[in-house]
Amino acid sequence: MPLPEHLGGFVATAVLMAVLPGPDFVLVTRNTARGGRRAGLGTAAGSVTGIAGWAVLATAGLAVLVSSHPEVLRVLQLAGAAYLTYLGLSAVLGLWRSRRARQAGAEAFDTVRDAGPGASRGGSPFLQGLLNNALNPKPLVFFVTVVPQFVTAPEAATAQTALLGAVSVAVVVCWWLVYVLGISTLAEFMRRRRVRQGIELTGGVALTAFGVALALAA
Repeated sequence: MPLPEHLGGFVATAVLMAVLPGPDFVLVTRNTARGGRRAGLGTAAGSVTGIAGWAVLATAGLAVLVSSHPEVLRVLQLAGAAYLTYLGLSAVLGLWRSRRARQAGAEAFDTVRDAGPGASRGGSPFLQGLLNNALNPKPLVFFVTVVPQFVTAPEAATAQTALLGAVSVAVVVCWWLVYVLGISTLAEFMRRRRVRQGIELTGGVALTAFGVALALAA
């Protein structure tokens, strides 16, 4: 199989797409603040699994299906918008309820609500990362629009698409390892209640905004 031309350019593009802040970035940061390194890596693992799934489907010819039936993309956009909005509003409402409970003197209740990833809504950290990508058209759009630009041998299109998909997944894995391991060193700081609540509120608002923007774009 001939290697795709400009492979270095594709790697640079994949790196840029990986580090660009989006719903994944918000989820990984929020869950790391909630549950530490394990929760952050779990969310990242779910994200990578979702991206790998899109890569496999793209190699199997999903790009052709989406090109022929654009309504598939619209359905994904709406489903992804609904899930992100749910996660965001759940975070904001959960924070509001915990503050009300604390003001009423229910410190024990507040501690339970803030305790680790098990208290999070929307599923486990892994499931959140997985669903965010499974219902997010961003990876699909990348594989449908960007990857084909780097496929240079029509007779080896499937093999080259698979290779580029594997490169994309490898880039995302490296990025999340560096990011999660980096921010988890700030665990002591992130465990402070005000810091954790600030991350929770910011993350909830950001996820809701992503969901609304995705719905409007559908």
